[in-house]
Amino acid sequence: RGGAMSSTVTEERQSLLNSGRADGSAAAGYGTVSQTSPRLCLVFNDSYLGGKRAEWLARLKAFGFEIEQTSPNYVAIAAPDQMIQTVAAQKGSHGQHTMPATRERVLHLLLSEFDPTLAGFLEVPGPFSKRTKKVRLSPELEEAGLVGWFWLHNQETATAIAPRYAWSGFFGLSRQPLSLVRDYFGSEIAWYLLQMNFVARWMAIPAIAGGAYTYFMGLTYLQTGSFDNQFFPIFSGGLALYGLAMLFFWTRLKARYETKWHEDVRISGREDLNTDADLEERVDAETGEVLLHYPEWKHRLRLLATLCIMALPLALVIGTGLGALDVRARIMAMEPPLYGGILSGAVTAVLLFVVVRVVCFPWGAVLTHFENHATRSGYQYGVASKQFALETVAHLLPILYLALLNYPLLSRFAPANEPSIIDALTVQASAVFLAWWLCAAAVSSAKAWRWQTRAQGIAEELGAEGGRPDFNHREQAGRPRFGDVHESAAWLSLQLLYTLVLGACCPLAPVLTYLWVMQRLHWDKASLVFVFQRPHPQPAPSPGFWPDSLQLLVLLALAVQIPLILFCTRAVEWWAPGVTLEERWGLLGALEVCVAALATYLLARTLRPSDASAERAREHEKVVMV
Repeated sequence: RGGAMSSTVTEERQSLLNSGRADGSAAAGYGTVSQTSPRLCLVFNDSYLGGKRAEWLARLKAFGFEIEQTSPNYVAIAAPDQMIQTVAAQKGSHGQHTMPATRERVLHLLLSEFDPTLAGFLEVPGPFSKRTKKVRLSPELEEAGLVGWFWLHNQETATAIAPRYAWSGFFGLSRQPLSLVRDYFGSEIAWYLLQMNFVARWMAIPAIAGGAYTYFMGLTYLQTGSFDNQFFPIFSGGLALYGLAMLFFWTRLKARYETKWHEDVRISGREDLNTDADLEERVDAETGEVLLHYPEWKHRLRLLATLCIMALPLALVIGTGLGALDVRARIMAMEPPLYGGILSGAVTAVLLFVVVRVVCFPWGAVLTHFENHATRSGYQYGVASKQFALETVAHLLPILYLALLNYPLLSRFAPANEPSIIDALTVQASAVFLAWWLCAAAVSSAKAWRWQTRAQGIAEELGAEGGRPDFNHREQAGRPRFGDVHESAAWLSLQLLYTLVLGACCPLAPVLTYLWVMQRLHWDKASLVFVFQRPHPQPAPSPGFWPDSLQLLVLLALAVQIPLILFCTRAVEWWAPGVTLEERWGLLGALEVCVAALATYLLARTLRPSDASAERAREHEKVVMV
């Protein structure tokens, strides 16, 4: 009995396949596995199985898969290149319109066809729950002890994507690995890195200008006791015009990459599926296909209900902003203007962080989940739009109240009692942004340190030289799962809000935004390869809401900075001393009409999609699963 058990354990540990078939013959007709071939690792438990796992793996090998088993728990599975290409061609993949990471999806599909219960087991975690639904495996798999799975990195490809040295591409001028990123990680991550790369390119000039203007504002304050200066309209208007130029070139870049990365192929019929949604099934009478869909009228009713419920977190955000202004009025009455403004700005940042990020953001995700979007991209677009609206209102409302009203709230003191309203806006915006940015940097650095320390600890435990991951199965199994890119995108959107809309009041925003983007670009590329498990290659029919929010930020910059220049700064009297108040109001009306016309034009372009975009929108309404 002991000898039988020993032989069985040996059988479980051996490498079952280097090349060739289960019967010992050559793998003719199947091709070979290359370094870049997609590999998926199945995780088994430690139970004694009496050879049942080996029997199941042998059947898998006979089906045509390549298998590498380096331990009883981890089994790497790959499909030969010719086998994958054949299936991809049958599904319609061709030319530049090949679905990103098509070969990974083909491997996923082939394993699902080999054992139908694997289709649910290999399902991608839902965007809201971050979990996969529990499914019942076949008796063979349950007896084999299958408990998990994850994608394996291809070391050669991953190393080509990772930065070669610290702060590589410091000025963000290289897009070379983006096509490789899209093929390896999928379109969702590729769009995110494209946006970060674009912002890194365009933030260099505002960062230099912001540093110079910050120095000049400091000199002005030391000489006059006020931050207001004659160059405020020039810097403010320059940022608004620069934002327009950014929007123009981003629109061109986005259109070019939408054509280049257009996804018109559905390999398994479950790409971009929201696995958290409750979808209804019906069978097409003509084709016999099983259609997963959700009635449009039900979806619209849920959207209407969500819109009404969103008034509650929005009211909470507005109340918090006004309450922070009342606290500011009380602090300013007791402290000197500069110190009181810095202290009140820090208090405002803490209150907004707790209310917006801790309370309202999770409710936004819950409401979007209630809307029951059929697609993953639709869910993420809904969450991002709610987060953008809440955060924009939270940070703009106090500034606009100080600039336009400045009436006492609960106390008898006005929120701003500085000599110039520009002084109040500068201190408030700079203090809030600096406190928020430092908190975000501290939280992000703590997370990065924890994840990186964990990855290095696992590598050192397994004997890797210098603690650098060596991409073996055990090392990758111990890595944390990659979350998503939307938290970073939300941070970037807030920093662009301060850079483009409030940059003249907070000139440090472009500098800190540029530093954050460059650091984040390096961390994202390195962590995706060396710290996290390889994420599932998610498709993305479009860049999503966060890149598209740039046009909203530019319109806000134009609409907000016009009244700031005309009514809040004394620089107009310095540049045009003969302009009367009536002429300023007339100029304000004319310029705001131009901004409204530009907003109408941009909105019309957004709501009038191209033929390809319309086809993708129709695919969002009905997810076809054969």
